[in-house]
Amino acid sequence: MKYSKYLAIAAAALMMGACSDDFLDKEPSKNASEEQVQDAIKRDPEAINSFISGYYMNLYSPEAQMSHDDFGLKAFELATDFMGSDMAYKTSHFFVYDYLLDNRGATYRRTTTFWQELYAVISGTNQVIGILSANEKPDATIEYMLGQSYVVRAYCYFWLINMYQQPYQWNKEKPGVPVYTETETRLNRVPVKEVYDQILADLEKGYNYLKGKGLKSRTEMNEYAAAAIYANVLSFVSDYPDQWNEVAKFAKLAIQGGRLMSHEELLSGFNDINLSEVLWGADINSETNTFYASFMSHIDPMGPGYGGALGNYKMIASDLYDQIADNDIRKQWFGIDLSEKNAHYAYRQYVQKKFMDTSTTGTGDTFCSDYIYFRTGEMYFVAAEALYRAGNPAEAKTMLETVMATRVEGYTCEKTGEALLQEIELQKRIEMWGEGRRLFDMKRRGEDLDRTKAVNHNATAPTKVAAGDKLFIYQIPQKELNANNEIGEQND
Repeated sequence: MKYSKYLAIAAAALMMGACSDDFLDKEPSKNASEEQVQDAIKRDPEAINSFISGYYMNLYSPEAQMSHDDFGLKAFELATDFMGSDMAYKTSHFFVYDYLLDNRGATYRRTTTFWQELYAVISGTNQVIGILSANEKPDATIEYMLGQSYVVRAYCYFWLINMYQQPYQWNKEKPGVPVYTETETRLNRVPVKEVYDQILADLEKGYNYLKGKGLKSRTEMNEYAAAAIYANVLSFVSDYPDQWNEVAKFAKLAIQGGRLMSHEELLSGFNDINLSEVLWGADINSETNTFYASFMSHIDPMGPGYGGALGNYKMIASDLYDQIADNDIRKQWFGIDLSEKNAHYAYRQYVQKKFMDTSTTGTGDTFCSDYIYFRTGEMYFVAAEALYRAGNPAEAKTMLETVMATRVEGYTCEKTGEALLQEIELQKRIEMWGEGRRLFDMKRRGEDLDRTKAVNHNATAPTKVAAGDKLFIYQIPQKELNANNEIGEQND
């Protein structure tokens, strides 16, 4: 097995620290052997934490960053929300081509960085798994590191397979993406089902390693965030045994990791991983932020970035806004004061303020807002949908009412049948606006894109696109095609 020069250096440093009297007799660090690395890791398993930190960093400050609309996972979430039905845009700036469904070409920056960054994270997880899995009887520390790595790898492949191919349910045998693990390199476009097989195998291993270890840190993968990912992945796997009961099971497990937010928290700007619902995120500070190339730079309408100072406001589609009850605390996520001279004046009630930078809320420095990847609020809606589809509408209704009572005082739902399912799906769309869930939900349900009912979409944007259209998937990057001659088929 090959080890990177950085891991070799780390291992050598450990060995020198432990045997300072004869460290000059050791092999040069750049040639550290497998035995030396394994011995060093056995004596101090936490030495590998720097590599775990590295793949986490690639999720919010990617090494392959090419532009200010590229800031890792939150950029992917924003780009895919723009590809859906619920986010409107009136300007022609960063993310406009995602909104126009015209950012999928093989030579385009979005498809290239998406591919490079996720595979870079996968490479980091492979290193960790390859080294630590050699332990025949891993202790709790090694289990925790392995668990994080397996689940993060699974999540990366989940993003890749859903952006470079159509959904599992209708396309199991279609060409997917290359699969690299600690023991195997498959350079071809591995069929969709086999990619999901890898994802599910990783989730099973990873979740079982993390199970019972609690939420040690919100910046690290943990059992509750892993359960949330498990639930989302299984929602796609239409032939999984007892699919919807399994989705509900993992969503309920994820819920145990947090507490539903108060009204004050819901209106605090979604900029702090210490909010009571947060299961997993990134701690951004003055040393780790990416300045203008950041989520809050692009989305905060009152901040000094692209979304505020340059007026590239992100809006909720008016038809979705109109379905938010007036006494729903979430309606306060939208609407800012604007001068009549502002081109957005007629649409000011739709401009988002759900996400605000810490500099706007007065709780931190500019662009030092944390990133939130998963939270318990989402899981109530995931569980409710799953329970309904599993034939348990009464419990589905209870799950919906539990979360909605914290959003709408005295909320009850009298709907039954298909109307109950539609209510669950609607309330999730409102809840998760701007958090990167809408496109994937549209894909797995086979929903068409329909922007015709909103008054604030850009006139140049596509209004109706059928589910399964090629516009919803990326082409394989040209750089990959040039470097990998085993990929024989490109997406249209």
